[in-house]
Amino acid sequence: TWWFRLILLTVLLGVLLLLSISRIKSIKKKDQLTVELIKIRQQALSSQMNPHFIFNSLNSIQSFILENAKIKASEYLYDFATLMRKVLTNSQNHTISLSEELEAINLYVNLEKLRFSNRFDYHLEIDKTLDLHSIMIPPLIIQPFIENAIWHGLMHKEGKGNLNVRIYPQNNEVVF
Repeated sequence: TWWFRLILLTVLLGVLLLLSISRIKSIKKKDQLTVELIKIRQQALSSQMNPHFIFNSLNSIQSFILENAKIKASEYLYDFATLMRKVLTNSQNHTISLSEELEAINLYVNLEKLRFSNRFDYHLEIDKTLDLHSIMIPPLIIQPFIENAIWHGLMHKEGKGNLNVRIYPQNNEVVF
């Protein structure tokens, strides 16, 4: 009868509605957990640079002052302050442009080169097809790798070392 079909249709629509609501809640919860995980990872990455690097940088400034290398101390202090401002500003965002990340990386590498008396050369090769301003990445994602390359590779090398960073597209991804 028509009323049986109406009840059956109503029950089916109700079940579909409940299933849809349940699925939407599940997706929202998963998205929230993903965002939280990204924030936690970002905080962990941000904290990797701070303790040792800040301590060592301040020691370098002190050393330049004690050696009466005022110009070197002033340049180092300016670059250090600029880098710290960038790190603090960038860490407030979930993502930054690759261009902004590279500015911070260049400052960091230049500070390390100055601190280690230019014991290594730094080369940055970027594929010309990449739009550095539109590619968004988490801040400080590259810095720990560069720090490890300097500390665990170049500082133990006899003679002058080379730090080569290459950035290029591959399969719709950016490779560092």
